Amino acid sequence: MRSGVALVTAVLALAAAPAAAPAPDFVPSIVTLDGVGEVRPGQTVAQVERRFGLDLRPETISPGCAQASFRSGPVHGHALFLRGRLGSLWFDRGVIAGRGVAIGGSFAALKRAYRTLEIRRDVYVPGARNVYVRRARAPHWRLRFDVSPQGRVTRIAFGDRSVYRTEGCA
Repeated sequence: MRSGVALVTAVLALAAAPAAAPAPDFVPSIVTLDGVGEVRPGQTVAQVERRFGLDLRPETISPGCAQASFRSGPVHGHALFLRGRLGSLWFDRGVIAGRGVAIGGSFAALKRAYRTLEIRRDVYVPGARNVYVRRARAPHWRLRFDVSPQGRVTRIAFGDRSVYRTEGCA
């Protein structure tokens, strides 16, 4: 518990510090209902690349749908693009939600951090849950927390309604 508090304190202190020019491989590690750094749904691949300082190489999954994996230091995940625009970002390592919920954190901590949760059973993993938090004001972006049967957050996503997708663009 003490190390979790220290991590949140360190991340928040870094977020409050004056911003130096980001390193070319910089990806913000705080995910909120307002975005990830300056990245928001609806941006083009080029806009996301500029803001993250990464070279994304989207691969077409189906017509109008592409996915780009990325890795920057401890941050791992992928971006889902619909008709050339960002739909959602999915992280499996290296991020923390703005209210202190990290990958590996508990479902109990998630419930304490966010009052209004939408909970659905995971389609593929028996006993797992997909937990959604919706932004109160427009645009109604969402956070998604995938929670294992053991009650641990395994993935955090941010985006538009595409966070409800179970697989790629399906």
